[in-house]
Amino acid sequence: MKIAVIGANGNVGTELCFLLKEKDEVVPIVRNRMGSIFLQHHGLKCRIADISIDDDAQKTLHDVDVVVIAAWVADRFSGSQNQTSKAINEKLIKNSVRFSTKNSTIIYLSTIRAFAHKVDPKTSRFWPPRYDKEKQHLERVLVSECQREKKKGVAFRCGHVFGEHQPSTKAMKKLLSGRKKLVIQANSDWKSNIVHIVTLNNAIFRCIQPDVKPGVYSIVNNPQWTWKEVYENYNKNSQIEFKPAKQVSRNISNSIWKILKSNKKLMVPILYRMPKSFEKHLLRKLSMRRIKMEISMLNDKEYVFSGNFNYVPMPGPFLAGLADTRELLKKYSPEIFKTS
Repeated sequence: MKIAVIGANGNVGTELCFLLKEKDEVVPIVRNRMGSIFLQHHGLKCRIADISIDDDAQKTLHDVDVVVIAAWVADRFSGSQNQTSKAINEKLIKNSVRFSTKNSTIIYLSTIRAFAHKVDPKTSRFWPPRYDKEKQHLERVLVSECQREKKKGVAFRCGHVFGEHQPSTKAMKKLLSGRKKLVIQANSDWKSNIVHIVTLNNAIFRCIQPDVKPGVYSIVNNPQWTWKEVYENYNKNSQIEFKPAKQVSRNISNSIWKILKSNKKLMVPILYRMPKSFEKHLLRKLSMRRIKMEISMLNDKEYVFSGNFNYVPMPGPFLAGLADTRELLKKYSPEIFKTS
């Protein structure tokens, strides 16, 4: 079975290629030779093509049984989509469905951000186009195109991806090696929405099975990990203290504060019209943050905060039948990135 990975030179795409090749023939697809260097250095034979172009897609996907779309094209200035990048992302999905083999399975890697404010309370409801809406639209494109071509289409709303090649994992390891005392400003028993790359790999093989129906699935570790379990998994020598996040009171000032934080363009005009007392309130908040940072340095403690700590646990439906993430991690080693 041939499994193609579009966007194989991205963080997720690269690590998936190394894992997928352990079981089947993997076909990394990149748009230029520069993007293929790392993969080819490690013995992976890349196909250089732009799947948004019909001719390239037909030549590249004609013998592929499974297509994993791990690519995301965005406007390089805004990081979001303009009309051109939106059309390219749609074309990637449509051509993957159209030009792969007759009974192929198409897997689109979407994101937890597609849940928008249902998971992230700070998601902006203003200033479109929004990233969550863009992802939801592409999920619908996948479903409709697969129905038209009578192929199986599955979209994974992936949690925060961890793995040896992922920036989030590297940042956490660096943090834990650099400080002896860490204060994690999160509820220790709060579900993390993290998915390790080994579980994502497992989900790909799982959805190829005939009992898995087409549709959109949430993908997180199996079973879900709490933030305490995440940090303990990587903690070697650091002393970790979890400081529960405070519940935000639902008053007017906090509601306005949330809007301001999620919509920076509103900050200046709103502050201009607000009473001075509100401006003083904001300044006090900022001052308290600075003081906490200074105290943490004096006490040889580092306070760790991430917007991900405030995410609500992902709703389903979840993909059933996945292996235990801890058992998968026992079999996984960074050695896969070394040349043979």
